[in-house]
Amino acid sequence: MIKEPKGVFYEAGKEPVIERVFRLIERYPSRSAAARAWGININTLKNYYRRQDIQPTPRPSQLKKIADVENVSLEWLTTGQGEGPKNQERTGSVGQNDRLTDMLSYLTEVERVSLTEVIARKGLETILYLLDEDNIKILQLPSALKQQIIIAHQANTEEMVNQGKVCAGPEAEDSTQLGLTRKHKKAV
Repeated sequence: MIKEPKGVFYEAGKEPVIERVFRLIERYPSRSAAARAWGININTLKNYYRRQDIQPTPRPSQLKKIADVENVSLEWLTTGQGEGPKNQERTGSVGQNDRLTDMLSYLTEVERVSLTEVIARKGLETILYLLDEDNIKILQLPSALKQQIIIAHQANTEEMVNQGKVCAGPEAEDSTQLGLTRKHKKAV
């Protein structure tokens, strides 16, 4: 008598492990989001989907990671018996209407780190800008008055550049913001 390898042939009506994993993946906006949350390589999940016709079984260490993150029992994940997911959506998830979370889930780790750095840098620049009391006063002006100030400033800057009172080179932006003329720049 030849012994059948365990895990290849499934009992009639018994749901394979991978089907429960797929069900948990569906709770995320994308497969890559699930992979990141579980600490599993995205290519591993992609491979499960490519091979779903043979119903692959994840390694025990991966099943343990998934069970821990999803707050389900390892028994449920491996056998279908025991404590499964509490609800259809992932615990702590903000739902399907959160486009930002969905969009961010498509970014690689390097892209997410870069985006975080840009947001942090620009956020700090804005905070420092807002610490200036004059900037706060300008921001509190009515919109129509702010528009008039911007138009007047642009006209004044153009006139100063045309008269040669302000440099038109790469440093021009800084010097115009400071209102420095060539004479002032020499003094600095």
